[in-house]
Amino acid sequence: MIKSLFALVAMCMGSKMFSQKVDSLNIYSTSMNKEIKTLVVHPSNSGNKKLPTVYILHGYSGYPKRTLTQDIPSLSALSEEMQMIFVLPDGNYDSWYIDSPRLKYETFIAKELTNYIQKKYKSDQSKTALMGWSMGGHGALYIGSRHQETFSAIASLCGVIDFVPFGKEYGVSKLLGENPEKWTAYTAFSQINKLKDSRQKILIGCGTDDILIAQNRKFHEQLISLNIPHIYEERPGSHDAAYWAKAAVNQIFQLHQFFTNHD
Repeated sequence: MIKSLFALVAMCMGSKMFSQKVDSLNIYSTSMNKEIKTLVVHPSNSGNKKLPTVYILHGYSGYPKRTLTQDIPSLSALSEEMQMIFVLPDGNYDSWYIDSPRLKYETFIAKELTNYIQKKYKSDQSKTALMGWSMGGHGALYIGSRHQETFSAIASLCGVIDFVPFGKEYGVSKLLGENPEKWTAYTAFSQINKLKDSRQKILIGCGTDDILIAQNRKFHEQLISLNIPHIYEERPGSHDAAYWAKAAVNQIFQLHQFFTNHD
C-alpha cells in the first residue's frame, strides 16, 4: 500500500496532476509582537468537508520554503491525494520551538497559529497533528505532549530528544542561558511522563545511520517501560533530507489512516 502511495506521489509530481494551493501568510504573534512567515498547503476543492491538519516543524536552520521544495517536496501532491492541510511555520532558524525569555514559539505554535488556521481554513479540530524532524522533531514531541487537547497525533522524525549535550553549538545558550542544568526541563525527554495517559497517536522514526539514533532508541525504550502506546520505526538513512523526505510520506500515510479510522 505504501509503495503504491509513493508511486502515485511520484506520478503526480512528475505530471503536475495535483491542484493544491499554497498560501504564503504572515501571521501575527501577539506573544512575540511580530509576524511569522507561514506556508499553508491545501487542496483546491474540498467542498464543505472539514479537513485534517498537520502542522510541520522544520529542523535547525530550516524555513518553510525549503521544507516544501527540498525537505518534503511531495507535500503538494500529498495534500491533494490525502485531502489534508499542511501548515509550515517558520521556526526562526534555531528557536527550538520553546517558550524562552526571548521567544515564545511554544505559545505561537500551540495557540496562536492553531487558532488562526482553524478560523481561516476548513480544518477539523479533532484531527490535528504536529510533526517535524530534527529540531522540529523535538518541537513535535515537546509541544505535542504539553498540548494534548490541541494535537490528537504527534510524529517525530530523527528528532532531537535531548539537546543538552550539544546545545551550545546549536543556539540553546542564547535562549536559556549558559547553564546546561537549566536546559533539561525543555527537552523532549523531560516531557515523557505527560504521555502516560495520552490518547494521542504517537509516531517516532529515525535512520539507522543517524547521529541521533541512540537518543531515539532510548526514548522508544522508555515509552515501552511506561506502557505508552506508540509506533517506532527504523529504516536505513542518515540525518538528511534523503531520509526524512521519504520517511515523512510514511508518517503522513499513517496519520491519514488514523484520522480516517476516527471518522
